[in-house]
Amino acid sequence: MKLRIAYLINPASGTNDKKIVADYIAAKSDPSRFASEIYFTRSVGDATLKAAEFAAAGFDRVVAVGGDGTVNEVAKGLTGTAAALGIIPMGSGNGLARHIKMSRDYHKALAAVQNGKIITADYGLLNDKPFFCTAGIGFDAQVGKRFAQIGRRGLVSYAQASFEEYLRYRPAAYKITADGETFSRRAFLVTFANASQWGYNAYISPDANLTDGKIDLVVIGPFNFVKAPIIGLRMFTKSIYHSSNIEVFRVKNVTVEREKPGWIHIDGEPMTDEKILNVAVVPGKLRMIVPQ
Repeated sequence: MKLRIAYLINPASGTNDKKIVADYIAAKSDPSRFASEIYFTRSVGDATLKAAEFAAAGFDRVVAVGGDGTVNEVAKGLTGTAAALGIIPMGSGNGLARHIKMSRDYHKALAAVQNGKIITADYGLLNDKPFFCTAGIGFDAQVGKRFAQIGRRGLVSYAQASFEEYLRYRPAAYKITADGETFSRRAFLVTFANASQWGYNAYISPDANLTDGKIDLVVIGPFNFVKAPIIGLRMFTKSIYHSSNIEVFRVKNVTVEREKPGWIHIDGEPMTDEKILNVAVVPGKLRMIVPQ
């Protein structure tokens, strides 16, 4: 029986010519093995609706061809369905794709989504907003906002946004309840990690696991200017746990109360939300393709 695969391509993501990518997908979709459909998304939210439609129509695999935002949209349409999420990473950070070690070469990624194995993954909810890689408040949310304002993708722009926000950002006070235990912290950021990294190979919680039924709650306390590059280096060398400024809690439910409503990010996409944030893991409700 042919494998039915739908490819949802975000034409605005990354720098590759998506027509070339679509033509390559069509050329490499052996009609004796695959019944394939290619769809170019048209607006924000379109990928979620189309992913749900493809899942309801009985497609086996639905592939997000784009960046972290596209992956989030497609995955939202597939939760709780039999269709498996595939990723051909075409964005800047590609956090979830990097976590599962999906190649950023679309030729290799296509082969992986056609022939890869399927796992049953968890995802998170922040005030009922699904996230599949990471969500957070504090410094990383402010960086996400600044990154969006710059309007240019890529590691250089991300580094620029991080530096500019670091110069102006001040840690905030949080009341945190994690699996029933309440404590207070003054923190630089609070991240909820379903996967290990934000993207660009910056690992916020290297041991985060998509299939353990838990979310890694990562709290980074205040630090001085001298320590900043050391913490940054630890993120890129998977040694962030060795820092005395880091606390990691592996939990199922978290409530965070902050001083006032403000910015959050969901899989890198900045938005505003309430003063009180409720985070929960949804275990095993997303089928996902990973490389063999």
